[in-house]
Amino acid sequence: MGEVPVQTSSGRSARVVEKVLRQLLEHPTAFSYGALAISTAIALLDGVESLQSGVLLLGQLLLFIAWIQLWGRRRTRDPMGHSVWTIILAFGGILLLASLSARHLSFTMVATTLLPQYFTMLPLPLAVLSFVPMFYASEVSHTQAVLADPTGFPWGMMFVRGATVILIGVCFKVLAMQMAERSRLQTSLASAERKAGMLEERQRLAREIHDTLAQGFASIIVHFERAEQMDSLASSSAKPHLDLARSVAREGLEDARRMLAALRPEVLEQRALPEALGRVCEEWSRRTGMAANFSITGPLGPMHPDIELTILRGTQEALANIARHAGARTAAVTLSYMEDLVVLDVQDDGKGFVPALATGRGYGLTGMQERTESLQGTFSVESVPGEGTTITISLPTLRPTGGETGREGSTS
Repeated sequence: MGEVPVQTSSGRSARVVEKVLRQLLEHPTAFSYGALAISTAIALLDGVESLQSGVLLLGQLLLFIAWIQLWGRRRTRDPMGHSVWTIILAFGGILLLASLSARHLSFTMVATTLLPQYFTMLPLPLAVLSFVPMFYASEVSHTQAVLADPTGFPWGMMFVRGATVILIGVCFKVLAMQMAERSRLQTSLASAERKAGMLEERQRLAREIHDTLAQGFASIIVHFERAEQMDSLASSSAKPHLDLARSVAREGLEDARRMLAALRPEVLEQRALPEALGRVCEEWSRRTGMAANFSITGPLGPMHPDIELTILRGTQEALANIARHAGARTAAVTLSYMEDLVVLDVQDDGKGFVPALATGRGYGLTGMQERTESLQGTFSVESVPGEGTTITISLPTLRPTGGETGREGSTS
């Protein structure tokens, strides 16, 4: 059993940052408003030269705020930037922002909020060309600031440039999160499509087996039983052959039914996995006359249906091998719920074997290993002559956040 992970302050901070970035990604204009507010505050702290200059600055700010509103609507209507009006509006906004940046270097921070929008919407040459006015305006304001105090250290410009670099990094972080989210969605969609295809194929095979093999074997058995009712066949030399043919037909029908059950596991639809495994052990003991002890360790929790099905099929296959080959008296099935794993162990006290010298394990175990590894799990067989065999299937699983308390129990 692993320890419950402790939520650290750095982990909480990372989640808060991620939440904020996702909000900015969904509402990019809010990013521009925030940068504009910070830039305006810095510019006002440096002071305004005159009343006329202050009025002009206010007018420019109001125009740019109105432009942000128009730009937000345009991004919604033309997200790929194909419209001529989108391109005109983009250049107009940069020119307006360049006029603000020429007045004070702090307004270059706002340009960093538009950088990812322009370069993801507009054609690359236009996106590059649109920022040329910003390059010129930032150098103008930088030169003015240096000339105003040539002997002093430009603390204000250092802060503005540092904040600009940080904002650029945040923009790239937002883009990286968007790409990662898109990759996760594509992977999830591809996985869902594969599973849907597998389910459809399983259902098709189940119908084919039911309508052909199962029905055919059942019909053969009915005809054999009717033939046995004929008195003339009771002492016939063909009677042993008829009995053998009927026995083969019954085995074929049982195999067909097992394949149907494998394709449509109703036992998992009717009960939880631990209960289903207990039922499998009970039925196996009844059929074989050998004891099968089933136990559960660790706190119970939900898991993906594919993992439940793999564990169920692994148990059935392992018990079937014990009945056929092990020469055992008892078997033990253990299902262990761990922090991030679920482990199935099926052990017997039979004759065992040397795995390295085994010529083949058969299709059942090979197929189970392939299914386990397809779910990023591990499959192993351990055996010593005279000491029995242990088959282990370990699969990853997700623990519930609410925590369903576990129990330990055993079923004979």
